[in-house]
Amino acid sequence: MRGLLGRLKLRLDPLWHRMEARLFIVYVFVVLLPIAVITYVSASHNFRTIENNTITFASQISGKMMNSLDDYIHDMKQISIIPAYLDEIQSGLEQSNLFYENHRGENPDSDPSYQWEERSFKLKIQREIESSIYFMNNLKEGSSNVYLFDKLGNPYTAVKSGGVRNDLRETYSRWKQLAQARNGTPVLVSTQAVTSNSHNKQYVFTVVRDIITTSFNSVGLIAVDANIGVIENMVTDLDEATRGTTIIADEEGNIIYDSERQFLAQNLGQTPLLKQAKGASGSFRTEVAGEENLVIYRQSPETGWKLLITVPQKHLVEDAARNRMYSLAAAGLSMAAALVITLILILALTKPLRSIIVLMRQVQGGNFDVQFPVKRRDEAGMVGHAFNRMVARIRELIDNIYRIEKRRTEAQLENLQRQINPHFIYNTLESIRMTAILNDDAEVSRMVQLLGEQLRYSLHAGDNLVSVAREWEHLEQYIELMNHRYGARFRLSISPEARHADTSVMKLIFQPIVENAVLHGFDDEREWLNISIETRVDGPDRLFIICDDGRGLAEEELELVRSRLQPGEPEGEPDPYAGGIGLRNVQERLQLRYGPSSGLKVDGEPSNGTCVTMRIPDTAHLAPDSGAGRGEEEGP
Repeated sequence: MRGLLGRLKLRLDPLWHRMEARLFIVYVFVVLLPIAVITYVSASHNFRTIENNTITFASQISGKMMNSLDDYIHDMKQISIIPAYLDEIQSGLEQSNLFYENHRGENPDSDPSYQWEERSFKLKIQREIESSIYFMNNLKEGSSNVYLFDKLGNPYTAVKSGGVRNDLRETYSRWKQLAQARNGTPVLVSTQAVTSNSHNKQYVFTVVRDIITTSFNSVGLIAVDANIGVIENMVTDLDEATRGTTIIADEEGNIIYDSERQFLAQNLGQTPLLKQAKGASGSFRTEVAGEENLVIYRQSPETGWKLLITVPQKHLVEDAARNRMYSLAAAGLSMAAALVITLILILALTKPLRSIIVLMRQVQGGNFDVQFPVKRRDEAGMVGHAFNRMVARIRELIDNIYRIEKRRTEAQLENLQRQINPHFIYNTLESIRMTAILNDDAEVSRMVQLLGEQLRYSLHAGDNLVSVAREWEHLEQYIELMNHRYGARFRLSISPEARHADTSVMKLIFQPIVENAVLHGFDDEREWLNISIETRVDGPDRLFIICDDGRGLAEEELELVRSRLQPGEPEGEPDPYAGGIGLRNVQERLQLRYGPSSGLKVDGEPSNGTCVTMRIPDTAHLAPDSGAGRGEEEGP
């Protein structure tokens, strides 16, 4: 298995390193992936937008419907208060109470012993009360019937279409209990299934009120029935708009209205549907009959009734699913078209590059007689044009290198020939020294020997690094030669730290400074000129301090010397404090090799001598170029 994965990786690696594969991956992440993400996000947002719009719309419509229903119930309550202000109804009910109180336990209709006047009096009461009921029946459209009861429960009504409910006697006791508990305020009774004397079954909700006279006496009871068809007329448009169903329940969970008429007059207070509908309004998702539904609910502040609109998920997302299908189809076609176009562009872009790669491999093999055919002025054409110029330049450089190497060989031969002249000088000086020895002139012999050593060391100066001990040896020979010349007037003192410093320096870097001290620091008024050299380490650098006790420098001379050490000073101006190659030359050599942080610093005062501080990197960790300066011939 591991070997199979290894072989598969070897096969995939070349594909991964090809530009076509990388461009295709870029296309996937830059084009395909964003389109897929945008399509998904758009579809999800569309679902949420539809749901939110449905909730908002249903909340607004349900609010308006509940307001209309509250207004209707308010009108029913207003109808129920009419008997408290109509003397005819109160008088009729009081007469009915008196009449039936006097005949309690009797049936006046079945007893022939009643006189005609008593029968007529009863009929008069009934007509007087029922005429007022007829008036109230027509006050509000949709109300089924208005029932009046005296204190003994005797009913009075005016028959409307649909007939009179058959359960008045059984229902009266419950109504009376509810009405008396409210002391004259209306009571809203939830939907009940009733059967009329015409055997029609209908669902009604009722407003019940105890009739209280101006003397605060109860004379009877009024009940106003309303058919749920009133609610149905309001809900029809809502169900059509939401493509859902509507349920209205009271605070105990009794169903007032159900647009599917499955739960009318039932109690669903313990069902999950009503338990989740907490608060005055809101929405939630629930499962009804195995199908997910979105439920939007709102509670009436007047009646406490709660309206619930259930919208099946399939209806809610039907349009969104259709739009998503269209979006996915359009996105798929767009991605396929983009893929084809991208592959064509990738091949068109990489074909010239592959041709350039083939030509580059030929150049790598040594064939410089190749040229890329530039056909278009696009980026690939520009690369091909640059490739052609590069190959031409390489051919030109090869020719130049050939000529340079040829010239270098010739220069080396010329240099070997020129070395004859230094050897001639060395041999001549050696002959003079031997002649002085033969004539017993040791001083002349020593001076010639020192001059030869100085000449031998100087002719091979260059920029080679030598050990600092080799420089001290050269300086001591130079001071000895100067003492022979001027009569032993110079003393060179090298501190032990400087003498044993394990570092490397540039050849002939101290001699110009010491030479300046010899030529410009000594005057005839002094017997000796003392020159001292000390060293110390300052961070990553090493400092060499070369001081003399000579005549020093005046302020204007010191400023001129310092200005000459600054970069950019015009060439050709005389250095008033220079001997040999001068301090400026030493400064330039130091900064060219070690950088601008290295160099010389000059300090001095009149009659107090001069000090030159040299700062160079501490190269104690580097091996000195011990062979530098020692490659010259020893002797003729």
